[in-house]
Amino acid sequence: MIGLPVAIQAQGFYLRAGTGYGLPAATNQLGLEVIHKENITSADPSTLYSNKSITGSFGSGYNFSIAAGYVFTQNFIFDFEAFYLGGKKYKTSDVYTITADTYSRSETDYINTSASGLLFNPAFIFSAGFGKAAPYGRFGVILGSPRVTKNESYYSDMDGTSTREITWVYKNGLSVGYSAGVGMNWKISDKVAIYTEADFTSLTYYAKEADLTKSIIDGTDNLSLLYESQKKILFVRSYDPMTYDYTKPQLANKSGSPLSSVSIKAGIKFTLIKVQD
Repeated sequence: MIGLPVAIQAQGFYLRAGTGYGLPAATNQLGLEVIHKENITSADPSTLYSNKSITGSFGSGYNFSIAAGYVFTQNFIFDFEAFYLGGKKYKTSDVYTITADTYSRSETDYINTSASGLLFNPAFIFSAGFGKAAPYGRFGVILGSPRVTKNESYYSDMDGTSTREITWVYKNGLSVGYSAGVGMNWKISDKVAIYTEADFTSLTYYAKEADLTKSIIDGTDNLSLLYESQKKILFVRSYDPMTYDYTKPQLANKSGSPLSSVSIKAGIKFTLIKVQD
C-alpha cells in the first residue's frame, strides 16, 4: 500500500504525495454467501442450496498518501509516510426464498464490511542511482489503528414484515507489521520527480473493542434503549463466559482482521532543500 520515492540529489529534504490500489494478500475467510431456494409449486418443485466462502483482506482498496524524507547519501534515504486506507467492501449474505403456487416469501441478511483509517510507514530506501530513471528498494514498518465497519441489513416477510439495520465499528487496536517494495524514480527536473512502485504489506489488525453505532428495528431507532452489554464488546485474551452483567460491555476473545496487500502506487515528489550537490 505504500510507495516511496528515491531522492535525486546527494543530500536534502523532500515531500511527496501519491495514490494507489492494493490487492488482497495473505487472505482469510471473511464470511459466507449462502443461498437457499425452495420451490414448492405443484408444477415444478425443487430445492437449491449453495454455500460460498468469501475470502479477502481488508487492506485491499484505495490509499492516498503524503510523506517527507531525508537523503543521507545517493544510495541511502529515510522516508516517513502517512496514508489513508479506504478499504474495499466485502459482502457476505444469507438469502432464503420460498415459492409456492399462491405466494412467495423471502428472508435476506446482507453484511458489508470494510476497513479505513490512517496508517504510518517509516522506512529506509536503498537507491541504485540518480539518473533519469533510477530503481530503488525499500523496507520499513507499518503501524496504525484503523477501524473495521460492519453494516448489516436484514429483511424478512416470512411471517409479517421485519427489518433490521445495524452497524458495528471495531476500533482502538494498534497494529504493527512490515512493508517492502521496489520502484522506479523518474526525474522530470532537479526538483520534481515521478515515482512508481509495487510493494507488499503484511499487517493484521486486532480490535480492542466494538461499538454498536446504529440499530434500527422495523423502522424505529432503538439504540438508546439497549443495554450496555448489547452496545459494546471488549475483546480480551480470556474471560469467564459464565459471568455476565447487562450494565457492562460484553466480553469476547480477540480475533484478527487481515490487512495485508500487494499494491501498485504512483505519485509526485518535490525536493524542498538541497543540502549538497
